[in-house]
Amino acid sequence: MLSITIFLIAIFSAAEATLGFCNDKDTSCAAWAAAGECEGDNGEHVKTLCPHTCGVCSIMCSDRDVSCASWAKEGECEKSPAFMHKECPTSCGLCTPKCADIHKDCNHWAKEGQCTENPGFMNMHCPVSCGVCDGACRDKHDDCPGWARDGECVNNPGHTLAVCPNSCKVGKCATGKCEDHNTTACAIWALDDECLKNPGMMNAECPQSCGVCSMVCHDKDPSCLAWAVEGQCESNAEGMLTLCPAACGVCHDLEIFYRGAIGPMKEEL
Repeated sequence: MLSITIFLIAIFSAAEATLGFCNDKDTSCAAWAAAGECEGDNGEHVKTLCPHTCGVCSIMCSDRDVSCASWAKEGECEKSPAFMHKECPTSCGLCTPKCADIHKDCNHWAKEGQCTENPGFMNMHCPVSCGVCDGACRDKHDDCPGWARDGECVNNPGHTLAVCPNSCKVGKCATGKCEDHNTTACAIWALDDECLKNPGMMNAECPQSCGVCSMVCHDKDPSCLAWAVEGQCESNAEGMLTLCPAACGVCHDLEIFYRGAIGPMKEEL
């Protein structure tokens, strides 16, 4: 256990271990916010699509209460969005925690079927190998929506595409994936330092090889919260824990696991 803890600290600094990315889900968010839609008649829906631009959460965020996962499964994200989106952005699917395998044998264990046979341990220590976490396009700066609106994705691609892949819809980000267009070619180009020499093209064509992608814990289907409320996290655990880790509380548990070296979440509001 000591070696695992040391390896964990080596991957995540204390300041970053508990945080994830809060990104808008639509490129129209900046325009909607400017038109007052965040507080309009359709405000709650717009805030769900545009949590960052509407001020629900900053780029770096996490659940604030140990009960968030339980509340989300009880349907509170839909019943009390104003409260839940602020206090429980991870459990409500607005915030995607950063994650990584923290044991050298994760890939080996996963191939042996341990993700299914021992999901409690494996989901915490090997979330990437078990498919709980995967590469995604996540903005890493609060100003990304504004920069994208102002044309910086085109005018300053070397910096903006790397920092704002979600707002700039880098490569396959428009489809929700963050992966190289040509895995073999990108690996060769990256070895030749093309990520630095030709960042505009490389960040768009080879986001994974150039480090643009972020490994995060997130739901992979928009129906996850509804399924969780129906009890499918328990009745269909094998599929739900990887397809819907946020709605099923796995992402929340990862935050608490990574937070161990820093201090507890507040017990009561």
